[in-house]
Amino acid sequence: MTPAPLLTATGIVKRFPGVLALDRMDLTIDAGEIVALLGQNGAGKSTIMQILAGVHPHGSYEGQIALGGKPFTATTVRQARAQGIALVAQEVNVVAELTVAENMFLGDEPTRFGFLDEASRVARARTALAGFGVDVDARASMASLDLATQQLVSIAAALAKEVRLLILDEPTAALTDKEAQLLFERMRALKARGVSCIFVSHRLAEVFAIADRIVVMRDGRVSGVYAGHPASRDEVVRAMLGGAMAEGDARGTAGAKAGPMALEVRALVVRDADGARRPLVSGLDLGIAKGEILGLFGLLGAGCGEAALAIFGAWEGPVTGRVLVDGQEARIRRPSDAVARGIGLIAQDRRQALVHEHTVAENIVMATLPSVTRRGFLDVAAMRRLAADYVKRLAIKVPTIDTQVGTLSGGNQQKVQVARWLASGAKILLLVDPTRGIDVGTRHEINALWRQLAGEGHALLLISSEAEELVDVCDRALVLRNGVLAGEVGRAELTEERLLRMAAGV
Repeated sequence: MTPAPLLTATGIVKRFPGVLALDRMDLTIDAGEIVALLGQNGAGKSTIMQILAGVHPHGSYEGQIALGGKPFTATTVRQARAQGIALVAQEVNVVAELTVAENMFLGDEPTRFGFLDEASRVARARTALAGFGVDVDARASMASLDLATQQLVSIAAALAKEVRLLILDEPTAALTDKEAQLLFERMRALKARGVSCIFVSHRLAEVFAIADRIVVMRDGRVSGVYAGHPASRDEVVRAMLGGAMAEGDARGTAGAKAGPMALEVRALVVRDADGARRPLVSGLDLGIAKGEILGLFGLLGAGCGEAALAIFGAWEGPVTGRVLVDGQEARIRRPSDAVARGIGLIAQDRRQALVHEHTVAENIVMATLPSVTRRGFLDVAAMRRLAADYVKRLAIKVPTIDTQVGTLSGGNQQKVQVARWLASGAKILLLVDPTRGIDVGTRHEINALWRQLAGEGHALLLISSEAEELVDVCDRALVLRNGVLAGEVGRAELTEERLLRMAAGV
């Protein structure tokens, strides 16, 4: 007899204001199975994951879910976890003021004789961290860790819990290849114990390396189910994109005609914000011409993101060096100085860059309020006209400009960030992992947008943890290794292997 599935979801319908997120979706997960869930941003992946994790409570959606043959009716995340479902979200969700151990067992604190057992909590955290190879002090403040390490801690915490279904939403987006492989080893070990996993990633190579089965979503429904085998690759991509394009079409042609220098950085030194003041970037020189897309690549910890924040005036530690805009010295001590000189920053963490509770229109005008203010009051009509123009220009998929930006897909949120800076008149854009967690089709749209902006004379510095992204769109790339410039790669030699070898020093 065929064993009963671990989880069965039937006819799931979920609506948000103006949006049908799930449209009679069916999903089955077997015990001890790793299922990859793919689809373009806005396909409904996040919504079904959040329903299973208890974020959207039973009663807020239509349809039935059974877990282990019993009705699943969780109304809170805690109830879902108690039934054996845990979610590691794409956007790292931690309490910065608490310690690593406190975060790892938040809501599941060990007790002894009715009192909190701090020693046990720290010991359990240390065991979980060591088991996943995370070299972090369990008593350290979560705020002291970078984004990638916070993600590792979140994954280690989830892996340490007794779960029947582990949901991993873009878990490798901020991880190194070595860390990703360690995660896959742990996933396989869980599978051997009968634990199931839902794995979401836009990196298809990872999907085919780890998944038993691939479920593709489009427009809130399942559009195809495939074996987790590389031979299925073309079919999977076509199912994701609805036949609109093949993945090979996503690779664009860089090489826009560059003009005079827009941004020059000379002898940039960026030091850690902690007491050690160790250099994270040492003596970096770079220049970006108008109409050029310059890539900046390095392995985790190389200093690429820190360099961008320092140029924008957003780095909290000591920074020295010179920044020139259009050949003129620019004293940038804070982000407002950068904005005044026509520099915009597309941040890696969309939660920090956008106000999710505000509307699309309000987010777009945040960097250009004086232009939509009359006698000290917001000119709502002017704001709406400006926002509507950029929504149309950038093809932002949104019901109305009054929609809360937090309800948009990741790709459309990134477009709102771009619209904000274009509305402010920015001619220089610093792009930090701008397609992190964004699917193949939307990445194609975003990369096409970068080429369009370069063609209009904007200067773009594209920082990405994925070499493929730089190869797709950049005119040339600089490589950092341990905070020091390791070399430059021209367009003709720009390959993933070349970038990775230079970054690793091999």
